[in-house]
Amino acid sequence: MEENNPHYLSEEHLIFKSEVSSWQEAIKIVAQPLLAEGIIEKKYIDAMIQNVMELGDYMVLVPKVAMPHARPEAGALRTDFSILKLEHPVLFGKKHEVSLIICLATNDNKAHLALLKRISALIDEEVKVNALLGSASKKEFVTLAETFIREEEEEL
Repeated sequence: MEENNPHYLSEEHLIFKSEVSSWQEAIKIVAQPLLAEGIIEKKYIDAMIQNVMELGDYMVLVPKVAMPHARPEAGALRTDFSILKLEHPVLFGKKHEVSLIICLATNDNKAHLALLKRISALIDEEVKVNALLGSASKKEFVTLAETFIREEEEEL
């Protein structure tokens, strides 16, 4: 994978955790790598939580996967993403059990399109989501993600 390229997942942006107490905690945890690197400001985390509270669970894209995000002006300084993988799912809304949380930050509405294509390559099939959730290490997760993205790009 290319270093410092937001279109690729790095182990530093991947968090494995057994469980969290709430979807709010999940959002705070998944955003930490981006906050630590100055990719987002703290207010971006608050905006993501507020979006879920106001707009509901629309951030649940496919079964088991949520992608919290907010508007660029809410504190996204660069385009990048991070992922939280949970052993035990957390409830988003009243009915969505989520084990894979992808935090998307973009400082430009157009800049994130290529990144979204790569993220969609990870979650566009249930078998891929299950494979990622079954990964035992960050290295295995990243290797699977690279494979799924490469396969998707070869099909285009």
